[in-house]
Amino acid sequence: MLVLAAPCAAPAAELPGGVGSLMENFGDWVVACRAQNGVSGCVVRQVQTKGDKGQQMLTAELRNLSGGKVDGALLVPFGLALARGVTVKVDEGAGEARFDFSTCLPGGCLVPVKFDAATVTAMTSGTSLRLSATALATGETVAMRISLKGLSAALSRAAELAP
Repeated sequence: MLVLAAPCAAPAAELPGGVGSLMENFGDWVVACRAQNGVSGCVVRQVQTKGDKGQQMLTAELRNLSGGKVDGALLVPFGLALARGVTVKVDEGAGEARFDFSTCLPGGCLVPVKFDAATVTAMTSGTSLRLSATALATGETVAMRISLKGLSAALSRAAELAP
């Protein structure tokens, strides 16, 4: 299990049944939790793959913060103009946020993200998170989409498991 975002920690929290790790599906999202030394942490994750071998193309991993905010990371494919960052918006909404790349890993390039409570509310009632980047070789726009189906339930469950 690749954990892009550091899990939030809650002292003395246990996962149901005292298990060390837990994964549950909510629509297009997975809640992944682990417990160690009396501390549990959960993230919500969506991994998009391509081809017969399941090549990872796009991963979103988020964790709950206080005040209805979330942070996390996106792992996007290689070949993008890193200096231009990635823009993100919910559905066809007018507001869009730009996030910078932090580094590239063997599986793609990492984009740390942080969303305020208003954006999280829009995400939990929206249908897709639309990402836009620029192809390094051609300068053309590269559009990517992350389904928001099940995100609201996944965030709620993660908060319940690791308050």
